[in-house]
Amino acid sequence: MKFLKLLIISLLVIPSFAFAAEKDVLSGKEFTSVKYPSIMIGFRNGGVYGYALVNTYMGMYEIKGNNKINLSYMASTKMEGTMKQNDGEYEYFDYLKKAKTYSYDSATGKLVIGQMEFKQKK
Repeated sequence: MKFLKLLIISLLVIPSFAFAAEKDVLSGKEFTSVKYPSIMIGFRNGGVYGYALVNTYMGMYEIKGNNKINLSYMASTKMEGTMKQNDGEYEYFDYLKKAKTYSYDSATGKLVIGQMEFKQKK
């Protein structure tokens, strides 16, 4: 009987560890770009949103093992800005499109997505 209880418990507990989702340390946090302080990116329950230099944007994100991030289904408004703003937005969206990794330091609030650095909003 004792063996049967241990077997049942192990059959219930062990698979839950095997299929546990990656811990989402970004959800509920917002960040600003170090290079372009008016750029904001936020994360909430698998959704990513923000404000680039002129346009707002939204999409989905997924955290994977070994600091991997997948940003997908990105959409943005299409308002025109100055040439400098448009170039900055293009650069920013290009970074997001190419980003495959991220790092986040909760002590300093520093986030790096691909090659772009952010600081956490207070």
